[in-house]
Amino acid sequence: MGERDTGHGLKTTAASLELVETILELEGATMTELVDATGLAKSTVHSHLTTLAEYGYVVNRDNRYHLGSKFCHLGDYVRTRKDYYRIAQETIAWLDEESSMEPDFTVEEHGRIVSLYGDLVFANSPRFLIDGSPFHVHTTASGKAIIAEYPESRVREIIDRWGLPAPTDRTITTEAELFEELEQVREQGYGEANSEAIEGFWAVGKAVKSPRGEVLGSLNLSGPAYAVDEDTKATQVELLEQGVERFERGLVEMYQPETAGENE
Repeated sequence: MGERDTGHGLKTTAASLELVETILELEGATMTELVDATGLAKSTVHSHLTTLAEYGYVVNRDNRYHLGSKFCHLGDYVRTRKDYYRIAQETIAWLDEESSMEPDFTVEEHGRIVSLYGDLVFANSPRFLIDGSPFHVHTTASGKAIIAEYPESRVREIIDRWGLPAPTDRTITTEAELFEELEQVREQGYGEANSEAIEGFWAVGKAVKSPRGEVLGSLNLSGPAYAVDEDTKATQVELLEQGVERFERGLVEMYQPETAGENE
């Protein structure tokens, strides 16, 4: 787990959040494993876990700590509060009918990528985009599609904070490689990742923008890498482009009354 710069934040809050993230990354952990992973004293870890458990954020099963179901309610709140929630769901449903791949919609928050909407089922590990696990932007098609729209200064801020860790031997590990890839994304209009975040996992992603040009996130199609050849890729890219057009057209229609009111 990477170091966290808490700045002027509360150290006690930071410790609780670090434990939550560590439990997520380890997919459940014993007290000893949490002490070893965080470097916190056993008494400190015990106190934080006790408090988190009292509020429903962690549960203890057979001396292993797991995240509580309360996070499901928080996740539902985050997804449904987005004003484009209905449009995203409708677009995902359309892609699910048209494509042989799994569709989802991801956003970048604090320099990481998280899936908000989708029904992804392919994975070699239970830790996957749809379960709310954050992924590094340079490892995913969606992350590349999103940050390709950012100014270089913002991309460098993300790199400075998180680095370029390599979960597989195909992951980009240098700034030069990343910026070269982002230029290619801009030229072709979509990002692609092949076994860069998860072994055997292929994905293509394209940024979705608001009528004002703000990058809202990335619409994506993904599946097992062994099932993808050039024809399949071309078909998925075409469907993805149609999906983004539908999504952005829906955004225009949604914001149209507001825009019309501003022009009156």
